[in-house]
Amino acid sequence: MDAGTLDLKTIFGQDRRHVVPLYQRPYVWEEKKQWEPLWDDIETVARRLLADEPTRAHFLGAIVLEQQPKKTGCLETRPVIDGQQRLITLQPLLEACSAIRCTRC
Repeated sequence: MDAGTLDLKTIFGQDRRHVVPLYQRPYVWEEKKQWEPLWDDIETVARRLLADEPTRAHFLGAIVLEQQPKKTGCLETRPVIDGQQRLITLQPLLEACSAIRCTRC
């Protein structure tokens, strides 16, 4: 078991398929409880980056993956035990951000 801290770039940058088992609860994020605080945090970091101010890491909570044996030549798969709501929320958000070209880069 590895209880280390990983950034999103590492989680989504690996050649690995994250599988949400059928028994997981349905997506239940709500605007006031989850979306607004997340968006406020994103805006704060974006403003700091644009102003060349220091930023700090943001803890989104734990993501628990089950490790399974990998067959040679096959894509590694990991069932998501906890954190599926965060992963599902962040994937389209990160995809949208990657489509934006930064004029400062």
